[in-house]
Amino acid sequence: MSRKRNRPEEWGDIEPSPVVHITDLPEHTLEIDLEKLFDRFGRIVEIIMLPNKRQALIEFEDQNDADRVVQRADNFPFMVGNQRLRLSYSTSKRLTNRGRLDDGVVQNDRSPPQENNILLLTIYNAQYPITVDIIHQVTSRHGKVLRIVIFRKTGVQAMVEFASVEDARETKRHINGADIYSGCCSIKVEYAKQTRLKVVRNCLDSWDYENPNLDDGNNHGRHSGSSAASLLGKFDGDMSKRPDAFIPGGLTLSPNSVLNALAVVASQQHQQTPPQNVYSGGYPDINDRAASPVIMVYNLNMNYANCDRLFNLFCLYGDVGPIKFLRSKEGTAMVELHGIANANSALANLPMITFAGNKLSGQLSRQQHIVEVTQPFTLFDGTPSFKDFTNSRNNRYTHGSAAKNRVYPPCRMLHFWNSPPGVTASQLQDVFAHAGAPVPTSVNFFKKGERNTSGMLEFNTVEEACDSLIICNHTVVPSTHDRIPYILRLAFSNANVIPEHCLSTRSNDNGSASNGWQNCGDNNKNGNSSNDHSIVSDNSDAKVAN
Repeated sequence: MSRKRNRPEEWGDIEPSPVVHITDLPEHTLEIDLEKLFDRFGRIVEIIMLPNKRQALIEFEDQNDADRVVQRADNFPFMVGNQRLRLSYSTSKRLTNRGRLDDGVVQNDRSPPQENNILLLTIYNAQYPITVDIIHQVTSRHGKVLRIVIFRKTGVQAMVEFASVEDARETKRHINGADIYSGCCSIKVEYAKQTRLKVVRNCLDSWDYENPNLDDGNNHGRHSGSSAASLLGKFDGDMSKRPDAFIPGGLTLSPNSVLNALAVVASQQHQQTPPQNVYSGGYPDINDRAASPVIMVYNLNMNYANCDRLFNLFCLYGDVGPIKFLRSKEGTAMVELHGIANANSALANLPMITFAGNKLSGQLSRQQHIVEVTQPFTLFDGTPSFKDFTNSRNNRYTHGSAAKNRVYPPCRMLHFWNSPPGVTASQLQDVFAHAGAPVPTSVNFFKKGERNTSGMLEFNTVEEACDSLIICNHTVVPSTHDRIPYILRLAFSNANVIPEHCLSTRSNDNGSASNGWQNCGDNNKNGNSSNDHSIVSDNSDAKVAN
């Protein structure tokens, strides 16, 4: 005998239940949206989203709370956006946990739902390829992802292991019920019962973010050369040349999709009201779909490039974290900045920068962070291919000093500060000469202070200024008056020429100035730099004199 039941309206009266059945949900309605809508009526035990049916089940702890919700819906309908919801009692008395996955098949379990640090994602209507890249972008915004495994035996499912139960809980609330892309790839999220995922190989269907050495060395895991292998296209292509059809089929992102939320600057917090996936704003730019603080840097001259020199450049735009050179892609490196806004600032200026004869280019990476490399290879100059600058004292955007930084496009004028108070023009020029960098043709001092000296350096070309900044930024300048060396700091200036009334010390070795620096670009009237002078070098023996 068939156990298939007829439509609800044909069942007659349904016995009251603490589980409420909700239908007619609009697209992209999330678990957190329903939580905010109904938690004022009583404690919610569990919410199960059925995105493929635009339905949901909510279990209340108390039967009276469920009664109040159903009765209120008869007189005052619940709305999500402009969509009216239909509510009724469920035929189930409680919700079951379906988080066990054996051989790729989800098994029913009558045990109550239990929070866990591993989530099971079921992707409905997966019209486009789902890879670990896509899953990572969807889940990593709300928690630290450790491992991802994708199963394809019965549809598309993925297990995601987080660093903590709290990370998994927040991710579930924010993505359960969402569509990855408009009208397809709907996500249902449940707690899994496994306590740890086992990843054998880093590839398109599995990835261990704590062990990058699982890479098989051929396709380098997630980043395949085939544009068809990922929704986001070819990994190392030029994003600026890609049309809107960059996503297969010309699919555009919904303003309410999960990837739209990923484009929000990392510092912005989730809005408490109204529901985030119901009242969100307009469509973003298509390239915002994969907003990341990690930059891919291309066309580096590997005879001269290393991690420290990239740090010298990118510290102008934000606090720098890990930097990694890619063995498989000659002249390519990855730089992680503190935030997406900082990465965008760096990308805006990168095409105007040359180094060692090569014009640099870049794009945002699909990765949200750079995984530590425990065994880096050796670069041409003998330095390691990976270095983490997260705790570097030379980062300039720390609390209290970020507002003092000014970002200007590359020019042939460099602003310098934190040199010894008695330094001369020839001594500064020697610093550049000894480092093998272009030597400034003119050194121009601001009014010298008792603790340090700042001023302007003029070069023949913008290219020379770029090379000198990348090579000599954070170079130690010996002091004859203090045993503690000074760490020279450089930045591009907003001045294209030295004003007539500013004293040039091209040939004045004693560094004296008959006129103070007045109203010249990025300095105030007392001659102090607008940048922070109190940042200390990584070298424990070298600090800024106060």
